[in-house]
Amino acid sequence: MNEDQQDEAEALLAIYEADSNFIQVSGTVYCYKFVCEENEMKSFMLQITWPKDYPESDDAVLDLDTFFNSHITESERSTMINLLTSHMGDWSGMAATFSIITHVTDNIEEFREVIRNEKLVERVEKEQPETVAVTTATLKDNENRSTKGMTKGQKRRFYDKFGNIDVDEKPRGWNWVDVIKHLSKTGVQT
Repeated sequence: MNEDQQDEAEALLAIYEADSNFIQVSGTVYCYKFVCEENEMKSFMLQITWPKDYPESDDAVLDLDTFFNSHITESERSTMINLLTSHMGDWSGMAATFSIITHVTDNIEEFREVIRNEKLVERVEKEQPETVAVTTATLKDNENRSTKGMTKGQKRRFYDKFGNIDVDEKPRGWNWVDVIKHLSKTGVQT
C-alpha cells in the first residue's frame, strides 16, 4: 500500500467507523451494503478494490459479483456498474472510494430501479402451476384417507409420539420450537 492509499484507508475507517454497512475486507478491498428496508430484494453490496497504482494512475475497480448480490442478474449488475463508471472520470487520479459510496447513496433510487428481480418473478411463475397440481392431488389423497382412517402403523407411531391425547400427559417438549429451524426461517435480527 502506498502513502495515498494509507491516508484514504484511515479516512474511510474514521468516517464509517460506526456504520455497520461498511466492511473493510483487506487493506485494498472495501465493501458497502446499500440496504433497502422496504424490499430486501432491492438491497445490494458494492465492492471497491484498489489496484496497485491507485489513485495516481489507476481507477478503483468496482464489483457487484458478491454472494450478497446473488438475486441480481448479470445484465442488471453490468448496467449498475456502467452507471457508476460513467461518473468515474470526474474522480480520476484522486481518492474516490468515499465519492463513489456517496454518489450511490445520493442516487440510490436510480440504482434500485435497475434491479427488476427477474429471477424472483420467473421462480414465482414456475411454482404457481405446480402448486395447483399438488393441491388437487392432496385433496384427492385426503378424501381417500378420510374414508379409511389411520393404519395400524400410523396409529402406533402417533401413540408412541403423543400417547393418549385424552389424558393431559404429553411428552416433555412436545410443543417446543426448534430454535435453529425458527432462526433459519426468520433470520437473525440485530
